[in-house]
Amino acid sequence: MTQTALLIDLSSLAHPIYHMSGNDPNPDATSIKIVERVRALASGQPHVAICCDAGRSFRHDISADYKAQRPESDATLLHQIAIAIETLKGDGFPVWMVKGFEADDLLASATAQIGYVDRRCAVTMATADKDLLQLVTRDDTVTVHSLRDGSTVDWDAVYVKFGIYPNQIKDYLALVGDASDNVKGAKGIGAKRAAELLTKYGSLDGVYHALTTNGTQFTPALATALREFQQRLPVVRDLLTLRTDVPLPIEELWRPRVPVDADLAVFPEEEPMSESERIAADLNEAMPTLQEVQDAAMEPPVSASLPPPQIAPSIPPVMHAPDPMPPSAHNGGKTDQVVNLVTLPIEFDRQLEPRSMAEAKALAIDMFASRMFSQFGSAPAVLAIILSGREFGISAMASLRGFHSIDGKPTLAADLIRALILRSGKVEYFRCTERSAEKATFVIKRKGDPEVSLTHTLAESRQAWTKGEKAWENSGHARVPSDMNVARASAKLARLVCPDVIHGLYAPEEFE
Repeated sequence: MTQTALLIDLSSLAHPIYHMSGNDPNPDATSIKIVERVRALASGQPHVAICCDAGRSFRHDISADYKAQRPESDATLLHQIAIAIETLKGDGFPVWMVKGFEADDLLASATAQIGYVDRRCAVTMATADKDLLQLVTRDDTVTVHSLRDGSTVDWDAVYVKFGIYPNQIKDYLALVGDASDNVKGAKGIGAKRAAELLTKYGSLDGVYHALTTNGTQFTPALATALREFQQRLPVVRDLLTLRTDVPLPIEELWRPRVPVDADLAVFPEEEPMSESERIAADLNEAMPTLQEVQDAAMEPPVSASLPPPQIAPSIPPVMHAPDPMPPSAHNGGKTDQVVNLVTLPIEFDRQLEPRSMAEAKALAIDMFASRMFSQFGSAPAVLAIILSGREFGISAMASLRGFHSIDGKPTLAADLIRALILRSGKVEYFRCTERSAEKATFVIKRKGDPEVSLTHTLAESRQAWTKGEKAWENSGHARVPSDMNVARASAKLARLVCPDVIHGLYAPEEFE
């Protein structure tokens, strides 16, 4: 596969969030959580589109009973969805709504059109709707990311869960019905019986052909239920059929995701400071601590024959040192004379590092607008990564290269986790003693403690795998097993022995 498109079913995502946010004191909690969830799903995904319902569906014209059990749409929920949509549009996401069609139809149409444009492009649909499982393909070009548990549902996973394959899902739902949409199936036929019938006869058409040609192979009760249902079958099929011909601006998927006015105010504007407040803030920013002054005084003088290079710092280098003497000791008690001027040159490797929250925000805006770090979803997310790195003493650019956002949580590359441990000075050694496609072993010795070793095996990864056989074959475990074993063994050992250094960080390899 050359690339993957992620299609997010916003309607499937929004409703459970709304019901779980009922007790939240923030009236906009639903829209905030919707946006956060979408950004987390889209992290690291350059080709993302969001599909939404758009009012009354054409299916209501087919059957008055369709979704009749549902209450009228809550105006508060619709308002929160509208707020979320505007925010997501501002993030640069394509958001698709077509009057008369549901989000399911848009996802099905987008999947068909993407396959028509580029058969090598894979499609992942983020949804909790069973209807969309009928689109999953045997070659894994189309899969589902479950919004219920985060699992990847491929061809084999559908069979494991339902006992039938994706191309039988529509007939399966027709027999058992779809309670969420008020689509009634065949009386007395449940999930197990439906799967048995479709496994034996292949399809509903096959079931009815067998019923017509040799009805004695069915029990009287089952035969009666199937004949009664046959009258409603055309309508049920129409309700369950996903449209694949909805016109969509599919080219938006391939455009760079650039936030609206990315170079302007992405963060809330701060109150402007007066000139006196600005000067005071600059002085406070530049003011060294007493320890810094004392450290500077202990520095050996620089040889006159080798003058230090003059590097223009971002903040004036001449700073007022705290005065350790009482005012009466200076100039006969006068207090208007500045004393103890100290020059503290800023290290070259920190010249471009942000030195305040305002500078960090400005850097985050520029880095996100550069499109080099658009995988984080927004400038505030880039800022969060920069601040995550600052917590560990990592520079801004190293943080943006080393940190990854997995399901909205910062993770750090396994080699950087090891680097943090070694740099901390808390260990005598932390080294790999065994590395192969089957397993990797690391040993670590914390100062004053005995040595600890930990081995991670490929078999452990395989046992914990829940995403299906095809997904395993395409995973890093199958492609570079030795590297994955190293990453998992070292990250687990780091958390076990040095939790005070890495504060529970996980490596992205541990989420695969």
